[in-house]
Amino acid sequence: MRVVNRRRVQVVLGVVGVGALLALTACAPAEESSPPSSPTPEATSPEPYSGPVSFVGDELTWLLPSSDDIVALIPSAADVSAPSDVLEQISDGGGPEFVPAICGVLYMEQTLGSLATRTMSWSMPSDTEFSSNRVVALQFADAAHAATRMDQLERAAAECGEFDYDGRNTFESVVAEEQEGVRALAGALNADPSSGGWRVFHGFAALGNTLVHLQTSLPESAPIDPAAAAELLQAAAIDAESELVETLTATPPATSTEPVGDAAGPWGEWSITGSGVGPIRLGDTSDAAAAAVPGATVTPPAYDGGPSIFTSPDGVSSLSVTVAESGTISEITAGAVSDEEDAGVDGAASPHALEVRIGDPLSSAVSAFPSGTRVHVVSSGQWAYFVADREGRLLIFHTTRDDADAPDARIIGITTADATQRGDLTVE
Repeated sequence: MRVVNRRRVQVVLGVVGVGALLALTACAPAEESSPPSSPTPEATSPEPYSGPVSFVGDELTWLLPSSDDIVALIPSAADVSAPSDVLEQISDGGGPEFVPAICGVLYMEQTLGSLATRTMSWSMPSDTEFSSNRVVALQFADAAHAATRMDQLERAAAECGEFDYDGRNTFESVVAEEQEGVRALAGALNADPSSGGWRVFHGFAALGNTLVHLQTSLPESAPIDPAAAAELLQAAAIDAESELVETLTATPPATSTEPVGDAAGPWGEWSITGSGVGPIRLGDTSDAAAAAVPGATVTPPAYDGGPSIFTSPDGVSSLSVTVAESGTISEITAGAVSDEEDAGVDGAASPHALEVRIGDPLSSAVSAFPSGTRVHVVSSGQWAYFVADREGRLLIFHTTRDDADAPDARIIGITTADATQRGDLTVE
């Protein structure tokens, strides 16, 4: 009989079991390792806007001081208004002689030559019927035009401490050190004591395509610190530039292709844009424009510097085309610019601006082109609606005098102009 050692069998079985388990483990597929986690990509920020410092429309309000700042600077100021898009000009230019001549810039309406404005006004105890208390942010055609105006003002500050204008006048001013591209000056203009000795305080700041002008009557008992005024206007302009950069970084200025128009088609189908009217383009020579509209009749200017008249082949539409000193077209008008010229042009047969036509109410232009400026020239009684872009292109909707500032004022003419071709206003 064979005797088996049970303990040995158990050991052997145990070894076999362990070996089998190890073998199974070795044959089992290796557990896949998880790939390393990738870092979440960071959101890329747009490149900060670095183009020209050009303000348009309602952006001009960013350059204005707050009502609290105005009262802090001018404690006598009362009833400070909200910003307005209405500009009132007394005249369209001209004036008496000054010695030195540059001093005339201190009396000049700074809004002359501007394309858009935003204005705040207030009252003063020293007011007369001729007082003007306001701060105006003005858009010019480009930075060069604004800089030229500020150059003249700085010259006046340097040369007009005492000057002659129907008697002895003085301008006691402070020119601030330029801060972040903003130039500023301020001071009190004192008229000849024989004329009543009235005083006016002026403050100016220039940035990019803009000029800010603060003007207020000035009682003897309430002087204004010119250094503080210059600093205030500078600070407001610096803040405005930051807001402009932030806005144009988030929404860069868009470029658009504007319609040219079919030269052989009816002129009533042509568009009036910042680039021209139909195939007649701003920046072209008069000859090139005539060649672009074969069959049109071209009547030469009636006087030096006057417009040529382009009349459509069918005789139902015409355009006034003005050529600048550069020899290229700077301005084109469909219809009239004043009541005296208004001949009841057929709006349906004339070019349009985004379907806004001659004969339409002004409200249609405001709706199609918001953020414009309503301009009233007191001396002539004329009213118009200005719409400017960042490149200095200007659309003007001329309206009748009788309708004044009414939203249903009738449009009697539409002008497109390249304001950068206009000469700089100068007092010399």
